[in-house]
Amino acid sequence: MSRRHGVLFILLLFFYKADLNLIARSTGAVAYALSIDSHNKFSDSTQLKIENFFDYHYKVEGNFNGAYLFYKNDSLHYGTRGYSIYSNRDSVEPSDIFQLASVSKVFTAMSVMMLHQDGYIDIHDSVHWYLPELNVKNLTIRHLLSHTSGLPDYFYVKYRGFELKEGQKHLNNEDVIDIINRQPKRVYSRFGFYDYSNTNYVLLSLIVERVSNTDFRSFVKRYICEPAEMKYSHICNFDSLPLINYPVQGYRSWRVYEDIPENGTTGDKGVYSSVFEMFNLQRALRGSYVLHKSTKDEMWTPQTVTSADAYYAMGWRVKWIDGKKWVFHNGWWKGFRTYFWICLDEDKSFVVLTNNVQGRFLSTLEMVGLLK
Repeated sequence: MSRRHGVLFILLLFFYKADLNLIARSTGAVAYALSIDSHNKFSDSTQLKIENFFDYHYKVEGNFNGAYLFYKNDSLHYGTRGYSIYSNRDSVEPSDIFQLASVSKVFTAMSVMMLHQDGYIDIHDSVHWYLPELNVKNLTIRHLLSHTSGLPDYFYVKYRGFELKEGQKHLNNEDVIDIINRQPKRVYSRFGFYDYSNTNYVLLSLIVERVSNTDFRSFVKRYICEPAEMKYSHICNFDSLPLINYPVQGYRSWRVYEDIPENGTTGDKGVYSSVFEMFNLQRALRGSYVLHKSTKDEMWTPQTVTSADAYYAMGWRVKWIDGKKWVFHNGWWKGFRTYFWICLDEDKSFVVLTNNVQGRFLSTLEMVGLLK
């Protein structure tokens, strides 16, 4: 970007208060409409089934407010319900970007596997080679990817003397290492066994940065978002673009979530995207440009059991439904609940993004059933 363009961009941010709605709801919405509407429509009965599902959860259960997109065999249907900013009664638009919460972990896993396939790292490498300041020395990258490291989740531990530096508003990934190093062994879980910990993916983000010598936000933008034609997707940086300026806010029963220090880390959460751009991502994953087939097969191979009929692979959950393999991740973070599901044995997928936590999670099995 030239100096002139940079100044112009800053002025635009100033005059429009960094309003991403201006970007995503104008040229972006038109471009998406032209691309998305080139697909076939579902049958009237399937479309009605999808609409009835979200009408019920919006009007009756009250646990859906957001956007959705369902796809099968070149047929596609999308829609929205509710508000993006409740205080203004701004309606959700299909092109709006939502915080993906833990669905962000698929971007981290893809970044690691990209470096793995290109020979820069091996998933069996010692984490100590890349993060020598971490006190735990017996971990491999695979342990982090599969949540079998035993490391405590930095969300849920006492910081034990750690404090942000003067003027610092958000944690960074190095801070998480400091916090974990301060923890007593009793808060660790059993090494080698599944225990979901956001710490794992913060550390993976830091490894990607150190190996690539590139900021993680820039790495994801260049090597995943741009090839997948995810023009407006990005990892948030609330130090430069405050949370309050985002076009979709996160709520609990319509009480907005404020910014917190934990919003500064990357790898475990923080990706913002729309249902259209997540659709582009799953289409990119059908091909071999972003990740080779052998790399995807490795990434989607179950590593550990999470429940009676589900597994965790590397950055993705795995489940067989009616004999068909689905890879997916769901998420929750400060008002956002998210669902990103891809069937590997059939050409179908769905993405559902919500921004008001109220009531129970949506039933993913019911949403899978909408595509039968």
